[in-house]
Amino acid sequence: MNDTVKLLSTEQTQAFDTEYVDDEMFELVAKQLQHYHITQQDFQLMDVGGGNGKYVDRILSRFPQASVTLVEPEPSLVAKNTPNTRKHIIPSTFQNLDLPSQLQVVQFNWVLHHFVTDGYANTCQLQQKAIEEAYQILAPGGVILIYENFYEGAWLKSLPSWMIYQLTASQRFAPFAERLGANTAGVGVCFHSASYWQTLLQRAGFLTIQETHCYDFGTLSPLKKLGLMLKKQSVGLLIAQKPHC
Repeated sequence: MNDTVKLLSTEQTQAFDTEYVDDEMFELVAKQLQHYHITQQDFQLMDVGGGNGKYVDRILSRFPQASVTLVEPEPSLVAKNTPNTRKHIIPSTFQNLDLPSQLQVVQFNWVLHHFVTDGYANTCQLQQKAIEEAYQILAPGGVILIYENFYEGAWLKSLPSWMIYQLTASQRFAPFAERLGANTAGVGVCFHSASYWQTLLQRAGFLTIQETHCYDFGTLSPLKKLGLMLKKQSVGLLIAQKPHC
């Protein structure tokens, strides 16, 4: 992959120096890995945008048969990783990676909405290509795991996605976006509805796709939600399996 992805500054990235996968959500991942028979053998997992590495440390602790590759472009987060002989850290964007092959798991924890470039349509294509690349590097029967914030439009499902991208990607509107609480102001962020992500997975070739609702969230006032044509915000897990043949 060689697409240009816009990166947050170090100061902006620090806001994400936390672990969003709580105990219940981790157990959900573990259950799904067992359901798809991933944990019945040695397996390789790639965590894209793995940050400080606390999530993959839990994977390594829980599954002694696992080895992980953590991909993270922000040096300050890479430096916070605890060394482990089964953890390979690559300080790079996913787009500039010399991709491996025959992995059993590729995971994106709240990362795909940060895959942004110039223009909304180009950004959507960048996200689509990332999912297609994940499909290619998975072994037959491998799975992709995606934790995401889903934004559902009140009338048109994709309208909040387009509006939030325009507000956050524009340098002109950056001060306004910051006042709204967007620390991605000036760079951009591109959320989608759950059904949109499922469409991208289907286009990439995944056939078995499951969605698990985790919780609803949202601190926007009714007026701001109305302005964004936003119906609902939720967090969920998408898991899709590559066909065995």
